[in-house]
Amino acid sequence: MTAVFLSLLPVFIVILIGWALRRFSVLLDDHWQALDRLCYFVLFPAIIFKEIAGADFSNVPVLGMALSMVLALAAMFVALLILNRPLMRVLSIDGPQFTSLFQGATRWHTFVAFAIIPLIFGADALSLGAVSAATMTPLLNIVCVVVMARFAHTHRPSAGTLALSIIRNPFVFSSLGGVAWQVLDLPVHEMGIQVLDMIGRGALGLALLTVGAGLRFGEAITSWLPIAAASILKLLVLPVVMAAMLHLFGVTGEAYAVALICAAVPTGSGAYVLARQMGGDAPMVANILTVQVIFAAVTIPLVLTLLGAIP
Repeated sequence: MTAVFLSLLPVFIVILIGWALRRFSVLLDDHWQALDRLCYFVLFPAIIFKEIAGADFSNVPVLGMALSMVLALAAMFVALLILNRPLMRVLSIDGPQFTSLFQGATRWHTFVAFAIIPLIFGADALSLGAVSAATMTPLLNIVCVVVMARFAHTHRPSAGTLALSIIRNPFVFSSLGGVAWQVLDLPVHEMGIQVLDMIGRGALGLALLTVGAGLRFGEAITSWLPIAAASILKLLVLPVVMAAMLHLFGVTGEAYAVALICAAVPTGSGAYVLARQMGGDAPMVANILTVQVIFAAVTIPLVLTLLGAIP
C-alpha cells in the first residue's frame, strides 16, 4: 500500500500546487475558469478520442469491463433512488441537495483517473481508461441530467433540452466519437494522432492544477453529514461494488485495476457545472469534491490493495 501511495503522491502534490496558486492569487479566478474550460472542452476530449479511436482493443476485455461498469453504476443509481426519501430525511437535505449527494456518490473525475493510470501502469494503459470513459461518461451524464430534472425542483426541462445537454457534453461526444471510429474501422492517420497527442499532452498536469484551484477547504466543513455520506459511497462502496461485478465477468489484471481506479477516484468537476446549470446545490458539490480529493489520497491505495488490484 505504501508503494501505491508514493506512486500516487505526485498527483495530489500537483493538486495542492493548484490550490496554492489560486490561494495566493498567482492567477485570477477568470484565468482559472478559462483553463478549466480549455481542459473540459478541448484537451481532455482530445485525449479520450485519441485513446479510443487509436487503441488496439483486441486483447482488452472491453465487453466484461463495460458490463461491469454499467451494472455497478446501475446498482448505485437504483439504491440511491429507492432510498431517496429516507436519505433526505436522515441527512436533513432537500431535493437539490439530494442531487448533489447523487452526483457525489456516482460520478468519476476523469482528470484524476487519467493522471493516475499511467503513473502505475504506463501510458499504454490509458486505452483501458478510454474504455471506462466510453462506458461510464455517457451513462452518468444521461442519468444525472434526468435526476437533476426530477429532484432539483426548479424548472423541468423538455426531453429535447435534456438530449441536447447530454449531446453537448464534450466527454460524451468525444468518447462516442471514438467508439464510432473503432466500430466503423476508419483509418487512423499518424498525423492526426500526433496532432491530438500534442493538444492533449499538457492536459493532465494542467487539469490537476485546475482541480486544486477549485478546492474550498474552509467551506468543506459545512453540511458535513451528506458530504460524508457521498464520500463513503463514492470512495469505498462503489469500488467494492465494481470489484464484485468485475469478478462476476472474469475481468482480471490491468483491466481490473484500471476499472477500480476509475470507480475509486473523487467525483467529477462536471457535477458542479451541471448543478449550477440545472438548479442543484452547487456549493455542496464543490464541498463534496474537496473532501473526496483530500481522502482519496488514502482511500485509493487502500482500495487497490485490499481489493487485490495491486500485489
